[in-house]
Amino acid sequence: MLHNTVFHAIGLMSGSSLDGLDLCYVRFQNYDLRFEYEILKADCIEYTNEFRQRLKDAPGLSAFEFAKLHTELGNYFGKLTNDFIQKNKIENLDFIASHGQTIFHQPNLGFTTQIGCGAQLSAQTNTKVVCDLRTSDVANKGQGAPIVPVAEQYLFPAYKVFLNIGGIANIAFHKNESVIAYDVCAANTLLNYFAKEKGLDYDKDGNLARSGNINTSLLEELNSIAFCKQSAPKSLGTEHVFTDWITLFEKYAISTEDKLATAVEHIAMQVGNAIKSEIINHNSEMLITGGGALSSFLVERIQHHTKTIVKVPDVLTIQYKEALAMAFIGLLRILEIPNCLASVTGAKKDVIGGAVYLP
Repeated sequence: MLHNTVFHAIGLMSGSSLDGLDLCYVRFQNYDLRFEYEILKADCIEYTNEFRQRLKDAPGLSAFEFAKLHTELGNYFGKLTNDFIQKNKIENLDFIASHGQTIFHQPNLGFTTQIGCGAQLSAQTNTKVVCDLRTSDVANKGQGAPIVPVAEQYLFPAYKVFLNIGGIANIAFHKNESVIAYDVCAANTLLNYFAKEKGLDYDKDGNLARSGNINTSLLEELNSIAFCKQSAPKSLGTEHVFTDWITLFEKYAISTEDKLATAVEHIAMQVGNAIKSEIINHNSEMLITGGGALSSFLVERIQHHTKTIVKVPDVLTIQYKEALAMAFIGLLRILEIPNCLASVTGAKKDVIGGAVYLP
């Protein structure tokens, strides 16, 4: 084991909301498995509408086109990473850790698929690459998600409750040495879908939702979705948002504002229910990150439904926590330390996940 060592890494994250590629250049200091970090540079490269649509259409591609997209995406990630390195004059870089883009997530059927070829990324950047972070856990009968809690455990020891509001909302409870974490419900994938009805990429500050009215019948149906009543471990894929959530909205002839207001209330209630289900000190602070943390209305409604103290950190941490986590998960892989926790995913054991490509 390496002691008192410094690593420089870039974490890449492309989430289910398909807004773009997050890049986070971070310095890690390892003091005998006590880690400190500093985000040195970070950026988000937005996808074009055309490229975003290609990723949305990926589940329906032929095997040939799917394999081609996997390679092209790895190549594209390499180009964007090289641009990021050059723009920021990055000289010290030990490795890149890439989450890839999740296209299929079916752990109950024994597989999860993230595209964005790591070999292409390594060749393009001439750098060691860690990728394919979830499949080892799924192979060991786990959900392969959430994977961020292991980073929270090491990097944010002051907090016991973590909520990430990305395309899908997930929550983590850190109890002594064990961690319980799971996906809660659809989140930004749902909210952004309806914001697009107004020609917007997202509902800034939740202003549209704030101006709408809650449809109680729809809210009741949303809260009755089978996944919401399922016990952990559990995880969602984007495909489930469309089949289980959006189909319910289509039954109601209501305004976009009312859809958003109802969706926000549903998310807030599900987060509240998740917290109530765990025996925690109500003086505990919950750290909220992910794009949803920028919606002041959503944060207000979450605070309304829980007695836990809600904390929203600095914008850099809000926006890049997942990319930071990918970099750290990659570091654990290189150090051969378990980076996927069985207590979170339901796997047979903690695993050291990730494929490594050398330049």
